[in-house]
Amino acid sequence: MKRIAILIALGLFLAAAAPAADRLMLGVGVSYLQPADSGYREIYGDRVFAPEAWAGVRVYRGLHAFAGYGWFVKNGTTPDLGLEAKSTQRYFWAGLGYVGRVAEMVRFKFEAGAASIGYREEAMGLTVSGSRLGIRAGAGLLFLSRTLFTGLDMGYLGASATVQDVPIKLGGFKASVCVGVRL
Repeated sequence: MKRIAILIALGLFLAAAAPAADRLMLGVGVSYLQPADSGYREIYGDRVFAPEAWAGVRVYRGLHAFAGYGWFVKNGTTPDLGLEAKSTQRYFWAGLGYVGRVAEMVRFKFEAGAASIGYREEAMGLTVSGSRLGIRAGAGLLFLSRTLFTGLDMGYLGASATVQDVPIKLGGFKASVCVGVRL
């Protein structure tokens, strides 16, 4: 939690330090995630929809600092016993990216950075939770109006963990759609 607070404070500081217009982008949207772990897909299905929020601050020319947060809760059934299971994942990511011009009102972006993925799983009367550091990388397009934008993004968010001597993969490949404002 301290890491998240520090990164949010850093993001707000960078936003406050940017005096010119069009330096700050704030977006909200939804992601379609294909879980990387085959065991997870067997219990919870092969797709997850997750709400997200993110911010980007122009640091120098096309170089931007990005940070975002997303979460999802998924209910499923254990394969052998048919018992109810519940999974929650929360992820926070921060990194650097480049935003370039395709046309007057269209921009492309590439970004990469670190991700902190927290997980909690409840099944068969047991609860397992923790968090791991991983990576997030993506590329996308931004369609601009005067102060608003719509974005499309594809990428990977992932980390590896070991839970009770069983290796698991958190996150997976994802595609996102968002709307936002440019300040």
